[in-house]
Amino acid sequence: MPPSNPIYDVAVIGAGPAGTQAAISASHQMRHVLLLDAGPISQKKGRAYWSKSVAFEDVPVFGAITGPKFVHALRDWTAQHPVRTVTIGNTTRHTGINYQPAYVQRVSRTPDGPLTIEATTEPITTKHTQPKSATFLAKTLIVASGFEDKWPDIEVNASATRLYKRHSVLFRFAGNRKGWHVCIRCDGHLHVDEHLAVLATGDYAWYAARGAQDFTDKITILTNGRPPNLSPERRHTLAGHKIPVIEDKIVAHVGKGTDLLGLRLEDGRELYFDGFLLDEGQSPNTGYLRPDDGWRLKTDDEGQLYVDEDGQVLDPDDSPVPNLYAAGDIVADQRNLIATAFALGQNAALAASDSLREW
Repeated sequence: MPPSNPIYDVAVIGAGPAGTQAAISASHQMRHVLLLDAGPISQKKGRAYWSKSVAFEDVPVFGAITGPKFVHALRDWTAQHPVRTVTIGNTTRHTGINYQPAYVQRVSRTPDGPLTIEATTEPITTKHTQPKSATFLAKTLIVASGFEDKWPDIEVNASATRLYKRHSVLFRFAGNRKGWHVCIRCDGHLHVDEHLAVLATGDYAWYAARGAQDFTDKITILTNGRPPNLSPERRHTLAGHKIPVIEDKIVAHVGKGTDLLGLRLEDGRELYFDGFLLDEGQSPNTGYLRPDDGWRLKTDDEGQLYVDEDGQVLDPDDSPVPNLYAAGDIVADQRNLIATAFALGQNAALAASDSLREW
């Protein structure tokens, strides 16, 4: 049996497609792996989860599958790689995956010692309850915690603190064919030659509309009461393609069941569409890598991490950060697709495993 407080070869934060693949690939390299999953603790869900009733068909491992079933399939896959003891020559070691529900609060390091991971290990039931916590040690760390999609302020319950409680009405219409989509590459094919609403501003609106043109020429941009932040040249191009930009404030959804049919504007008008695309940007889940703990990381404008060809995280001087790797949606300049996440997870895991060889 492994020790009660082992120093893991590889710790992985995030149990989505990138993190799960990283954990499995590292275990295949005979590493002792800790896989930390915030989902059961924080109730946060990765982007793929919100595909509730529309199967995505470009998952290389599981075929066409909906978001919730995908989550269960990943957990079942992890369970097939339990921790075991193996002997190679005169050396006995532990290999396999220890799956641990945990919401990571902080990661710190010492010059010559292992990484220290501090995490909450049970849900917060009331605001007066102090949840249980635990400390884990690891030689290397793979960050695969992704990001949270930002959501618009339509029918928001500002008094609630958890993301999808604050946006409960909006989430009612997320993950359905007739509902909110957050990835034009993933879901554009559902609305071929249909009228698509794009809720976004600035570069988000521009690139969403450009991507949507592969599927339809019926596109309307909605800014939800904000300035469009589009240059005159871009406005001219949109007008040339008969893409209107509506700046009125959106106050409510118009729907039936979980199908989103239209949006009600502040002046009372109701606009109806066949599909709805949302891009408000992302918030990366890297709050546990604090600058005051000495983490100097190179990030893009949204906070996603830059990595080298091995998946090793870079510092602002483009030097690899020792023992720190990243995979999946948290990686800058990568397409946010499940197939990409699997590949990045495997790449980071192999590099982290290779770094542990003694000679």
